[in-house]
Amino acid sequence: MRFTRVEFIFIALGAALGAIVAFAAKAGWVGASSALPPFVLVLLGLGAVELGVGLATRSSPGSLIGMPARMLAFVVGVGVLALLNGGLG
Repeated sequence: MRFTRVEFIFIALGAALGAIVAFAAKAGWVGASSALPPFVLVLLGLGAVELGVGLATRSSPGSLIGMPARMLAFVVGVGVLALLNGGLG
């Protein structure tokens, strides 16, 4: 399986979102015991990015990025979150 350039950018955005959420958690803006755990914020951020790109390019949101790239972006994002935050909680 080969990823397209758009999918690689999406995976990199997943890592960036994981880092942003980790720094927000370290700053105290996002609590581990809040209604939305930090890893859910990574998932919602990836969904928002995909919807935004779909609206900007006037294509359906699911047409640019395949499911393997979505899964990898989420796993990378949560991995960066866990590494920078000292765990998922």
